[in-house]
Amino acid sequence: MQTQPTANNSEARMTRGLQILKGKQIVENTDGSFAVPSQTSKNIYEVRLLGQAWACTCPDFEFRQIDACKHIFAVKMFIAANVYLKEEPKPKVFASDAIPCVRCGSIRVIHYGVRSGKQVYFCKDCKRKFGEQSLLKKVQFTPELITLTLDLYFSGLSLRKVARNISDHFNIHVEYTTIYSWIKRYVPMIAEYVNTLAPKELSDTWHVDEMFVKLKGGQFHKSGARIGFLWNIMDRQTRFLLSSKLSEERDKIGGIAAFKEAITNAHGLIPNEVRADSLNSYPHIVKTTLPNAKLIAKCGIRKPHTNNNRIERLNGTLRERVKVQRGWKTISTPLAEGQKLQYNFVKPHMALDGQTPAQVAGIQVKGWGELLKRSLNR
Repeated sequence: MQTQPTANNSEARMTRGLQILKGKQIVENTDGSFAVPSQTSKNIYEVRLLGQAWACTCPDFEFRQIDACKHIFAVKMFIAANVYLKEEPKPKVFASDAIPCVRCGSIRVIHYGVRSGKQVYFCKDCKRKFGEQSLLKKVQFTPELITLTLDLYFSGLSLRKVARNISDHFNIHVEYTTIYSWIKRYVPMIAEYVNTLAPKELSDTWHVDEMFVKLKGGQFHKSGARIGFLWNIMDRQTRFLLSSKLSEERDKIGGIAAFKEAITNAHGLIPNEVRADSLNSYPHIVKTTLPNAKLIAKCGIRKPHTNNNRIERLNGTLRERVKVQRGWKTISTPLAEGQKLQYNFVKPHMALDGQTPAQVAGIQVKGWGELLKRSLNR
């Protein structure tokens, strides 16, 4: 329980703080904190404003859990009296999060409106306006807005609907082409980071299935459309999607490429069993990539020996999304990788008690925001 100082104790600490102010030199550090000399030793204590509360590194503050020690009182009077740097009084105006000025390091800054979704600050000391510091350099919009658009798009909205929702709810105008440029820029970068993460828990059984998607430049389908094939490989227990590889043809080359990607992303956790449908290429594909794994072929929804229901459910989710996208334009599209990221790291699963497949697999990263932040800080 925090000890509340009595009026007499507070008055005594305030008096000692005034003595420190008169007899010792208080220095403001470049990060906005203050260095306050001890009255009884050669120690230097650090006083800092955290949000709207002051904190000090002295034993009186740390161990007695008081609201304000004599060093904090000294700093408050130091600011009010303006005994450093300038003769004219300095305004006692602080931003709610006490963000330091990017030019002079002062914490006397105020909120100065919002521009393109970013908070703008104004420093009362050096008269500089500066924006909220962002992980993304030279980008007009905040990382939070960018990751929100990625989430909305891969959750099922079209590019134009995402742009309209951002405009309606946040009064921020974003072109739908800009949103797609974010997908092309950030999805491959996040995917590169994610592929370095090794799952800690995978079962000894993988499911594999292929589905066709409309693809410009793909082979002709009986419906008259050009199609490509998306090879999906999933771990049975965690439902972690190890590979989602697009190929122009439904052949051994496409299947082998998907299995090689899955083996790389599994980081050494190789299955003993692979469940697939009746495609004739699977025996050759599995023997080439996983020679020690047993292939259980001809799996289906109601087959008596085994089923492929888990990956068939995944295919249903992907078909629903691809229908809104009205097909993919190139074999190198980032949309397949983006959907894999959404499935593994963003979307919670009822069958996994509300967790994502990545969390069940032992990778404690969730959401587009955290994925972007970690990929930028690599």
